[in-house]
Amino acid sequence: MFRCLAFLAGLLIAAPAPLAASPPAPATASDALVIENVTVIPMTEEGGVLPNRTVVIEGDRIVSIAFAQDGIDLCDANRIDGTGMWLIPGFSDMHVHLGNDRMLRLLAGSPVPEDGAANIQDIFTPYIVNGVLQVFDLAAMPETVGQRIEVESGRVLGPHIAMAPMIDSDDPILPFGITQSAATPAEGRQAVKDAAADGYEFVKVYGRLDLETFTAIVDEARARDIRVIGHIPQRGKGITEAFFQPGFELIVHAEEFAQQTRSPDITAIPSYVEMARKNDTALVSTLTANERILEIARDPGSLASRVDLYVLPPQFYDFSVNSNPYAAQSSEGYIQYVQSIVQFNGPLVRAFAEAGIPILTGTDAGIPGVAPGFSLHDEFEALAEAGLDNASILEGSTRLSAEFLGVDDDRGTVAVGMRADLVLLDADPLSNIANTRRIAAVIRDGRYLSRRELDALLDDLLERNRK
Repeated sequence: MFRCLAFLAGLLIAAPAPLAASPPAPATASDALVIENVTVIPMTEEGGVLPNRTVVIEGDRIVSIAFAQDGIDLCDANRIDGTGMWLIPGFSDMHVHLGNDRMLRLLAGSPVPEDGAANIQDIFTPYIVNGVLQVFDLAAMPETVGQRIEVESGRVLGPHIAMAPMIDSDDPILPFGITQSAATPAEGRQAVKDAAADGYEFVKVYGRLDLETFTAIVDEARARDIRVIGHIPQRGKGITEAFFQPGFELIVHAEEFAQQTRSPDITAIPSYVEMARKNDTALVSTLTANERILEIARDPGSLASRVDLYVLPPQFYDFSVNSNPYAAQSSEGYIQYVQSIVQFNGPLVRAFAEAGIPILTGTDAGIPGVAPGFSLHDEFEALAEAGLDNASILEGSTRLSAEFLGVDDDRGTVAVGMRADLVLLDADPLSNIANTRRIAAVIRDGRYLSRRELDALLDDLLERNRK
């Protein structure tokens, strides 16, 4: 299923004792990189495909896209034959939870593991090898700020990181430390002030906030130019529309609408579409998260056979496989409920797409059982199964995600002057979305990582993670 994991079985048997973590050298770009005879999928608003092009990258920028027959004469350039390949912007996962040591201790309710269990480079390698060059961390912690500094400084090879700290009630769903508490409107306003002081551009609202506190958060955020995203609180209370307030810009799960009623109500989808359309609220899909949860609930033993989970640090792997909360809830009633959510999600995202509401690709990677990096390709295929066309899926993972994050002047399209965050594929993703898995190379800030180098990064990670 996963091309770059095909060698896993032999590796896990033959690997020597685990090594100390050894992150790759800081990302650097050669003076010039020339990709010749490649088909460019620019993902610009104009759309279209540019066959037989030569793309020139200098430093971290695209400086030329020309017809291949024009010829490019650059001495000492690193030349790549792109014949039979497709060049596309790097992918975005707009809903992730990046692991760190304190997060694991809070989730496990234990003072262990010790610091260093979640090696920063190891957290990011699964994203890089899958062409995921932008992530949106929706439970940002101070550690996340440090991770972003390490990536942007070039000391760690990873995706760009957008961040949103989580705000919930004084009886939060997730532990304090992962989430902040706001039990009153005044506390909600203070939480936004704190986020602004810490330099965050987004805040995430969570499921147990009351309407008054939610309203105060959105109002304070508007005043401070902080953008509000997240869940629709107070599920099942019949007040869904009240939360669609100006400034609430993004719902981060399709399942949020499924859970607004006691059981998912497909007949309510048109009203949900209208709420989002009138409020200019976009949607992150996360279809694959619910599909994985259903798979786990049906067969908890399937976790042990999941090759993609081997990319997790050992303590995270143990939590996902041996203490998985979805496996613990496995029952006929729970299975039926999750199945009803899965059956609801497809028609919902299709209706949103048909209404012109942006569908951004996200996976909830980091929750137990959803593998970082690899799950985004699962999400692409789930969206195709739901009825979205391949071009729309790719737009949601490139240009539309960049536009939402406000970085579309830097990345998200293949155009002159844009950052060279790119994926080179050896098959056409517009004809078959599964071809996004067929990665020949990843280009991060102009640094060319061949298939061989990507496999070496993954090889090193798996060798150290094996049990």
